[in-house]
Amino acid sequence: MVTDDGLSQPGKPNEDAAGDGGSGLAFLAGLVLLGIVVQTASWLWGHPLAAVATLVGTAAVLLALRAALRRTVLGPPLRRFLQPLWSLLRAGISARFTHARTTAIERVTERIAQWAHRPMRPTAPPEPVASYERRPFDYTLEAFTAATPPRFEEMCRELLERDGFTNTVRVGSAGDLGADVLARDYLGRRVVLQCKRYATPVTSEAVQRFNGTARPVHGAAVPVVVALNGFTEPAADFATQQRLHLVDRERLARWGAGQHLYDVLQIDRGPDPSA
Repeated sequence: MVTDDGLSQPGKPNEDAAGDGGSGLAFLAGLVLLGIVVQTASWLWGHPLAAVATLVGTAAVLLALRAALRRTVLGPPLRRFLQPLWSLLRAGISARFTHARTTAIERVTERIAQWAHRPMRPTAPPEPVASYERRPFDYTLEAFTAATPPRFEEMCRELLERDGFTNTVRVGSAGDLGADVLARDYLGRRVVLQCKRYATPVTSEAVQRFNGTARPVHGAAVPVVVALNGFTEPAADFATQQRLHLVDRERLARWGAGQHLYDVLQIDRGPDPSA
């Protein structure tokens, strides 16, 4: 305690010195906390250099304000006035952090739930077991899936050639009017293939467009649509009505494994020319 003559009484601490030390530590702690908050906000919404500049500027303003208040009589009243505002600020910062933490936990939980309930990829049908050693032009579903659309068309052409079709040619390009591969069987019938390497089942609209050009434009006697991932139910119903032949994923696997296209589609081959 300090007496009227300015001397401290023996055995008692200097309360003003203790108050100054406590206020200094509180100010330093508040400055560090404010710096962490400002840096975090700047790193989240701006450049790290902006965080450093903001921190330095804020620290300089606070130090200047503290030095000015210590030398004026306005210091204690102003501290008493700012105390409620500081309490509100701390409460607001705490609420913000609590809300941010709760939101982050909810988002992480939602992402984990979405991942746990994600739809599984449909299982591919088992590869048919060929009754002979595979030939050069036999393909698996993995090979069809890995192929690009032009390569997929070429693979279908090669399978036709393997099955004994003649005049096989790939014509798929811009303006092909729905025909990707043309060929003739040994009875001279025109076979027209449209090859769809889609990631999803082929829709009825695509089959309808092919039906509009296969016979009138290309003169198809055997119009065939080959789809890597099958057809929708409306597309299959329309193809049945219009006598179009569809090669879905299961049939494509059998065709690629060595079975003749006409056997896959249950088309009568006619008399064997070699007999």
